[in-house]
Amino acid sequence: MASGIERRLTAILSADAVGYSRLMAADEEQTFRTLVAYREQLGVLVRQHRGRVVDATGDNLLAEFPSALDAARCALEIQRVVGARNHPLPAERRMEFRIGIHLGDVMVEEARIYGDGVNIAARLEGLAEPGGVCISATVHEQVRHKLEVGYVDLGDQTVKNLPDPIRVYRIEPGGARESAAAARGPRRLRKALAATAALLLLVAAGLWVSWPRPLGLVLDWTGAGAPPVHPPLPDKPSLVVLPFVNMSGDPEQEYFSDGITEDLITDLSRSPRLFVIARNSAFTYKGRAVNVEDVGRELGVRYVVEGSVRRDSDRIRVTAQLIDAASGFHIWSERYDRALADIFAVQSELAEQIMGAVGTEIQAAEIERIRRRPTESLTAHDLTMRAVHHYMKFTRKDHARARPLLERAIELDPEYAVAHAILSGIDFTAYGNFWSLDPTLLDRALERAERALAIDASSPPALLHKAIVLLTMGRAAESRALAERAVELDPNWDVPHTILAYARALTGDPLGALRSMNRALRRNPKLPAGDLQAIADINLLVGRTEIARGLYERIRASNPDLIFARLTLADLYESQGRHDEAQTLVREILRINPELTADLVVGSRLVAGFLDPDQKAELRDRLHRAGLP
Repeated sequence: MASGIERRLTAILSADAVGYSRLMAADEEQTFRTLVAYREQLGVLVRQHRGRVVDATGDNLLAEFPSALDAARCALEIQRVVGARNHPLPAERRMEFRIGIHLGDVMVEEARIYGDGVNIAARLEGLAEPGGVCISATVHEQVRHKLEVGYVDLGDQTVKNLPDPIRVYRIEPGGARESAAAARGPRRLRKALAATAALLLLVAAGLWVSWPRPLGLVLDWTGAGAPPVHPPLPDKPSLVVLPFVNMSGDPEQEYFSDGITEDLITDLSRSPRLFVIARNSAFTYKGRAVNVEDVGRELGVRYVVEGSVRRDSDRIRVTAQLIDAASGFHIWSERYDRALADIFAVQSELAEQIMGAVGTEIQAAEIERIRRRPTESLTAHDLTMRAVHHYMKFTRKDHARARPLLERAIELDPEYAVAHAILSGIDFTAYGNFWSLDPTLLDRALERAERALAIDASSPPALLHKAIVLLTMGRAAESRALAERAVELDPNWDVPHTILAYARALTGDPLGALRSMNRALRRNPKLPAGDLQAIADINLLVGRTEIARGLYERIRASNPDLIFARLTLADLYESQGRHDEAQTLVREILRINPELTADLVVGSRLVAGFLDPDQKAELRDRLHRAGLP
């Protein structure tokens, strides 16, 4: 063997853009920009599946993987992602790829690979259909029992520049190992799920609760346990505010200590000079004795804020301390003993002191924002804190308790933007989760969000809630603009990043969606109860049915009031012929809302706009068979 050359067995993937010359002739610059964007996306997917890009010249991409299974999974993911991006484009502007995969011996020189293994992969790619994948017999032998796909034996094929024929198989996604009914059923709801189901939990909480891993790994994650790798420290001062302890001796005052914690997180998170962990991950430590060094490692932050609150009649006592998580040393501590009327001043002083202690330059505009009162009515503020305490539990009963509290807060202060925004979320959730069959709720949710924006055009909650409603209504471009503005104003709040990920995905920018999602994940790296909905929806959307099914079952067990998740699971089970399990789910649904019918589900704005008449009829039929009137 020549010096510097080695041989190894590797899985080779060759991908080629279809009709590249035609596209270049039609619009050279646009085609080049499109190819560059697709190449970047394909490179991300290769790395997600443990591969490396060997070469990417012209309209071809060559990659190698440690196993045939990694290469096949990557190829299927590439075709899913490219297909999703192509879907909204006219046929003449779509860029499709053919992919061939071979497992064979190659020569390696520096970063390049050579030999018949590479040539065979290239020939297999030439035999594939646009948007398709062809594999050799050696790959088929390795993967045939490990993927939920079918295979079509194309027989022995004689190809250019190879002396012997090669046995070729075409991969058929959704075939062979998945029945036709099972393939059809869940897909009928997937478009609706992408724009609706995951948004339900977004309204009340954060989303995509996992570590900041690449998209493919996140989608494969089942939530069975915390990943072992701790996230690295950000390149700016980073901190988590742990839930302040209620020292009042009255459990009814729990909402008050939680409210102060949430307000402090909000004040700090709106500073672009800080990295702040989201509320949901912070509150996973509530009621637990914690070691701040462990907290810092688990969340990937340098500083931890702890504190306590005591409320006695018209006075409050707040203590707080800032701790260096790496050393355990106390950097700063303070105690405030004030009149209840000074609650806003205490919160702003806390935020300013913490920013100063971690060495963050505070500009005049930030100080002014922190010191600005959200309302002049302490009673309205207290009512809203009580409402949020119920709102975050995300049950039908708790949302019913939160609504009159918010309505009373708005009566006391009609210009209280946050109260209007949260009420928008309650209206949206009631309609989106079929807790209420009032068809006007979605429009009311939009009106309340717009009212909040009219009061305060720079309110991230108002921007977010309008973005959520518009996304559900199919107005993804408008939703994206609002989510981008919310992210700009509150860069550390994870939920706007996630809504932006949805909007980017639905406007043909999956790579941008990946970036936004990873930003959300980094700020919310823990697993709050019930926040599995999005991971389940995305797995269902891309065809990972069994992973989605397991996650929906966990959602079902975590919250007795989530109808949409149960509907999706019932539809999935009925499509798979698991009739008894589907019927059990429908009985649970009717316990939550006895008035719900299949016609109401199919006719709702959450579903109707995403299905054609035949799909609606099929969905209605499956729900009827499962027992929904």
